[in-house]
Amino acid sequence: MILTLKELAEYLRVNERTILRMLKTGQIQGAKIGGQWRFNGGQIDRLFFPNSPPGEEDVPLHALTQSQIDIPISRMLNEDRINLDLQAGSVEEVISELVMPKVFSTLVLDINDLREKCLARENILSTGVGNGIAVPHPRDPIPTLRAPGCVIVGRSSKGVDYKAVDGKPVKLFFLLCSQNIELHLHMMGCMARMLVNQDFVQECFEAKEKSDVIKAVMEFERADFLNRKYVEEDVDA
Repeated sequence: MILTLKELAEYLRVNERTILRMLKTGQIQGAKIGGQWRFNGGQIDRLFFPNSPPGEEDVPLHALTQSQIDIPISRMLNEDRINLDLQAGSVEEVISELVMPKVFSTLVLDINDLREKCLARENILSTGVGNGIAVPHPRDPIPTLRAPGCVIVGRSSKGVDYKAVDGKPVKLFFLLCSQNIELHLHMMGCMARMLVNQDFVQECFEAKEKSDVIKAVMEFERADFLNRKYVEEDVDA
């Protein structure tokens, strides 16, 4: 996770002046972006919480100044984040099942808080987009997430009354979670392109193994990248 000065102070429960003193004495390291400090959460955890469960792979300090916006969805997905046999029968149960402890216990400080934020978003307006698909996500980004972004895939064979826009049961869920609004918008845009592609959606509905879902995502992203590249070349020609 990448933290701002304010977020790190809240994370360690100290004031911002204390963080600046630790920077000055070399106790912690940070990178300044546009006059604002950024800190590597993995390094902070190892320093102050050496016995805590490991999170995502550390981001090199120089990478704090680089944009995370172009991360493909496939990089935020792995087999541990896929459940092809959801047992949930309600919106609340779906969210609880998708916010998997074995995944999020190393990614967020408070799983219950993440669950409540996802439910708060559903209470505003269902994320069921129709065609048997929903894209649940927290109402706000999670700045202390220990990864730039995370995608959880769930599939229900019987379907769930998710108050979708078309009134039909939802069988396929893509839960998105990110550190900031820019990455969230990028992820939503990527998912929108995927989910209007009927071949991709059908592959996910018919996937027999978790690896089949990841393969479908990677194949779509490759084709999507090439298509957009050709369009850009045509425009430049």
